[in-house]
Amino acid sequence: MDNHNPQSHDNKHGDTKKDQSCRSSVKNASNFPWKSLILRMLTWIILAFIVLTLFDQLRALQSTDLDSSITSRISSFEVQTCSELPIHGSAYMIDPSIMQRTDVGYAGLEIRNDYDYPMVALLLDITTNKQLLALSIHSGHTMQLSVPIGNYGMKILIGSKWCNLDDGFTDGAAVSVADGIAVPAGSTTSLHFSGSGLHPIQLALAYSQSIPVHTQTMDHSAEAIGVGELELKQTRDGHYLTSGSVNGTPVVFMIDTGATAVSISSATALLAGIRDCTPLQAATANGQVNACIAKAAEITFGSFKLANVDVAIMPDMPGESLLGMNVLRNFRIEQVNRIMRISTP
Repeated sequence: MDNHNPQSHDNKHGDTKKDQSCRSSVKNASNFPWKSLILRMLTWIILAFIVLTLFDQLRALQSTDLDSSITSRISSFEVQTCSELPIHGSAYMIDPSIMQRTDVGYAGLEIRNDYDYPMVALLLDITTNKQLLALSIHSGHTMQLSVPIGNYGMKILIGSKWCNLDDGFTDGAAVSVADGIAVPAGSTTSLHFSGSGLHPIQLALAYSQSIPVHTQTMDHSAEAIGVGELELKQTRDGHYLTSGSVNGTPVVFMIDTGATAVSISSATALLAGIRDCTPLQAATANGQVNACIAKAAEITFGSFKLANVDVAIMPDMPGESLLGMNVLRNFRIEQVNRIMRISTP
């Protein structure tokens, strides 16, 4: 008996179709992930390239900003870096509007440093403490200059390792002169500093005012004639010299802002034809001396000429003639480093 089962036969055909369909699906499925993977890898590579490019550009910008910041800091540091102490006799005009006024008279200021360290003297506004003028005075030296008549505050910076006006000496200190100083008309204000040491500082001040010539006997009617500017270089011993003449007699004048009047020797007066002379007592560095006051018809120096000028005739005066404040008061005097400039206001 033939046990023929149609259903079983149909199932075999059905299984065959299913196997073929599965194999086809597997084949298609096996092809699809590779293509997808390749596309994904390409996408990630492109994205990575873009990110790396952007990162390099950002790093370059940050590096530029950093370099700029470093340069800026270096420049700022250099501005604040300490410098060498200016040479003796250097004057730094902090406020020219006050120290170069033309509506007031001028008088002499002399500062002697017998301390065993250099100093920088600061002239200050007596009311506001604002810095006006800085003067470098080395140990064992004296500085003379003319300043506007008035009262000033004063601060002395002392030490051996100079930095700048804001910080002073890094190993020293700043000392204020109590009640300041006065620079009156017709006299020289002298400040004599002495002492020793930095730790502690032992600074002493001798403060005096002197009148080299009796100003009440002098005629201040001299008038400067001439234009331009006279520029003088400081000599090795700290002076300023200029050629000139007294009544046509050639002389060499030493600029002396501490002297009230032009001073010449008896020999120069004789050559200049000066005969009439009024006796007087004059105060000098060597004490009182017998001198006399006379009138010079004409005095010249540089491109400037003055008429009817009072001169003090000193019997034992050595060296150059002195150009004093009765002439210099007609001019603007500026001293910077080792250069003095004399010009008409």
